[in-house]
Amino acid sequence: MTRREHELCEACPKLCSFACPVSEATSREALTPWGKMSLAALAPEDPSAALALAGCTGCLRCQQHCAHGNDVPSALYAARASSVRAGVAPSVWTELAARFAASGHGEAVELSAVRRSLDAGRAPAAGPILFAGCDALAAGGASVRAALFVARALGAPLSLAPEGALCCGLKLVEAGWPDAFAAHARSTLHLVRGNTAAPLHVVFLQPGCARAVLERYPALPAGSRVEHVTTYLSRALARMPGHMRPPPLPGAVAYHDPCELSRGLSEVTAPRALLSAAFEGGVLEPVRCGVQTSCCGAGGLLPRTLPEVAAKMAALRAGELAACGAPAVTASPGCAAALDAGEVVSVLARWLGASRASGSGPAMRTRQGGSSE
Repeated sequence: MTRREHELCEACPKLCSFACPVSEATSREALTPWGKMSLAALAPEDPSAALALAGCTGCLRCQQHCAHGNDVPSALYAARASSVRAGVAPSVWTELAARFAASGHGEAVELSAVRRSLDAGRAPAAGPILFAGCDALAAGGASVRAALFVARALGAPLSLAPEGALCCGLKLVEAGWPDAFAAHARSTLHLVRGNTAAPLHVVFLQPGCARAVLERYPALPAGSRVEHVTTYLSRALARMPGHMRPPPLPGAVAYHDPCELSRGLSEVTAPRALLSAAFEGGVLEPVRCGVQTSCCGAGGLLPRTLPEVAAKMAALRAGELAACGAPAVTASPGCAAALDAGEVVSVLARWLGASRASGSGPAMRTRQGGSSE
């Protein structure tokens, strides 16, 4: 981000403050986009400023409402890197980098064991690859199993990414370690593509991972495709004749648009198409939806650096979803954990018969942690 872009934010009369979910949850001047950008430009090496820089989930809502389209998250991530270099960063950022160096991811759970436990079934020898990602693996891998099941049921099977490809590395960027991210991205891409120069088709459960690969990774082989799992599955569902689909499930669901999916990848249609096919009552919309969605607080490492703020944001968003009067469902493992909501792939697995096939298929959680079954 250029100095001029910083100045545009600093001189702005805080017109995008209403758009920042962190500012909404805290009502703190220092946590408005204006306040954070000012601190990023003037004092990124001050310990108190570093904590304010942590108050961004990367949700892109401020950029959406900015007349200049300023990329505030990228500027704040760069300022976090300055805090890391100055030795004043929150300890969770340095701890995360140490975990990556030791394990290839930043989670407390040992993801390799979870990855090995996944039964991919009769996966295709070649073709589209499902990149599970650290959030889905840290949650136990249920959504990974569901996605693999749904893809097979729709006639578009996926194979899992190699065992070592556990995390896209975006959290290193969010923690202020861009060089470590660049090295991780190179090694992960090498694992996924192997020794071939053939085009890749990689499908992601976490939308932020897909955007990170599209925008921050080294160039993929010509002709490669990177997309979110709902985009991939909705295309497969569209090819399935109507008479082959099971009857829709009773009821409706309230859908939460993940920020990285709706604003980052501009995908709002695919998850709704899938859920509308799976439920008689279709999709109920909270007051803020689509590209105007409200952030649940799961991104930008906010739950680790400012957990109380993240919890308040999740509670505010959960209240909007509860007002719909139906179980909440989302299309991001991170959002699902923050909101205690179901995931699109899991409810699709239930619709397509995972419960009947296995006797105990993935259930759709409600905000209270129960099941819709």
